[in-house]
Amino acid sequence: MCDALSRNVPKELETILSNCIAHGRRQFVDVVANFPDECRHVLLTLKDVYKNDAIAREQDLSPEDRLRFHQAESGPLMKKLKEWSSQQFEDRLVEPNSGLGEATDYMLKHWEKLTLFLREPEAPLDNNITDRALKRALLHRKHAMFYLIENRISEAHTS
Repeated sequence: MCDALSRNVPKELETILSNCIAHGRRQFVDVVANFPDECRHVLLTLKDVYKNDAIAREQDLSPEDRLRFHQAESGPLMKKLKEWSSQQFEDRLVEPNSGLGEATDYMLKHWEKLTLFLREPEAPLDNNITDRALKRALLHRKHAMFYLIENRISEAHTS
């Protein structure tokens, strides 16, 4: 699972690649102030999909049962979302270069990988756990780098 950046795709291993639906969602969150009604539709749909995933976890469903549950409950929601997204462009309701157009285009371009959880038993919706862990490591590295710079500056001023 990764975002849609091409440099995140392993070259040497055969993989089933999934994209993080939270990255697609975030694009709508970023433009919600400019397109409140449209973004609300997308965000509420994804909220229901996440709610379904939470129900599957609470019920401790097996991967296969989780898949069937998502196919029955989240599948129709995602189908309607894809139809709505396509309709936005077909009916020229959204400017392709606008923030909403770019967010919608991202979802449509990566639809198969964003919806892998509807076809593969153990496919997660997102990689938020991994993102959080990586952010901690990156923040530590960033803080350590500035610590070294600040120490060198302090040493230069005291010499």
